Amino acid sequence: MAEELDIGEDKVRVAVVQYIELESPQRDIVFLLDGSDATRTDFQAMKRFVQRVVESLGVGENKDRVSVVQYSRDPQTHFSLNTYKEKPNVLAAVQQLNHKGGRPLNTGAALDYVRKNVFAESSGSRHQDGVPQILILLNGGRSQDDVASATAALKQDKVVPFCVGTRNADILELQMIAHNPSYAFSVPRSN
Repeated sequence: MAEELDIGEDKVRVAVVQYIELESPQRDIVFLLDGSDATRTDFQAMKRFVQRVVESLGVGENKDRVSVVQYSRDPQTHFSLNTYKEKPNVLAAVQQLNHKGGRPLNTGAALDYVRKNVFAESSGSRHQDGVPQILILLNGGRSQDDVASATAALKQDKVVPFCVGTRNADILELQMIAHNPSYAFSVPRSN
């Protein structure tokens, strides 16, 4: 699984960079991790994925800001965009993440939560300053709630979602959530 996420991580990182490279030297990037029971065996690989993406960023107060949220039935913010101002602190916080567990998988509620609570000025979002708002969703299964209205609201707020689906993810659902279908990546199953 880790090797498969490496492939997905490279594709996502290239896509994110291509999308925003010319727009801004700053980005607000939120990782939304599927912490449901279905991802228990993949969680370490998901953490490594986040760490490798963060390692490629220029984390700082006036550079890239990073947040991590994990969800299953309900979402939980591990740290906000304004929590850490240095890359080593972000990497250490990601290393300390524990798998949340739980079911069902409510991706729609998690997307809505991120839009209202994480991509918010009080949490460090610089949306009002024109800083690109990027969401990277790592997902391992089909949502048990509606994702369409939450996705539409995110896009209306100019958040750009990228999606990486592992194992049993619904690629069509991820393509609908993604900014455009080419921003949805499916990690191949291991045999």
